[in-house]
Amino acid sequence: MEEHNKILDKYVGLKIRERRKALGMTQAELAEVLALSHQQIQRYESGENTISMASVLRIAQALNVKPDCFYENAPLSKTADEDTSNGIIVKTTNRPIRVLLVEDVTTDELLFRKAAEKSSVASDVRTIQNPENVVDFLLKHKAKNDEETPDLVVLDINMPQMNGLELLKKIKENMTLKYLPVIMLTNSVRSKDMLESYANHANGFVQKNSDLLEFFEDINLILQYWSRAIVLPSAA
Repeated sequence: MEEHNKILDKYVGLKIRERRKALGMTQAELAEVLALSHQQIQRYESGENTISMASVLRIAQALNVKPDCFYENAPLSKTADEDTSNGIIVKTTNRPIRVLLVEDVTTDELLFRKAAEKSSVASDVRTIQNPENVVDFLLKHKAKNDEETPDLVVLDINMPQMNGLELLKKIKENMTLKYLPVIMLTNSVRSKDMLESYANHANGFVQKNSDLLEFFEDINLILQYWSRAIVLPSAA
């Protein structure tokens, strides 16, 4: 029972964090509204501390939702063969998918952003133009920005500072980042680049379509697939 309570605490904390972020509110801002410390909100959201029902009601009011939304689809029972050593999988579809676009060409970046805006899937797109900064950004993103690591990296191959294939290899060789899905979205037509991408554990290789409408549809399909059909590593 105690182990199951810890799982439920983690689940409720995750739902609170998702709602807070959906409102664009920081942990510090929520703490101020509730007259709590920043550290207390961190402990609630991580599941480290159990949240009393009175606190749940206050948090729900601050986040403008009904309290029961934090318990929707919560794991209410535990079977003997469940492995909870690495936490629980919570597949969520009520927040934008977080995308890191690594692209050094400004026009291509703008096209991707426009395609994402037109997509049926809500997304939060961040861009890094210098691939040499990507690994450091991913490793330190949460600590620096009070935000979760991106769900998906979209990576071009032909960049002057560092070849996209080299960056892919660095990501997949890193013990912390290797689970992060990486899609190669590139103008490359060389089968060598495609084979090398998959050899280095890319999760997809997509050629940029020269037809604008088809390009938009390709981006929509990518976002739909990774946000709706797939359980992302970030859900663990």
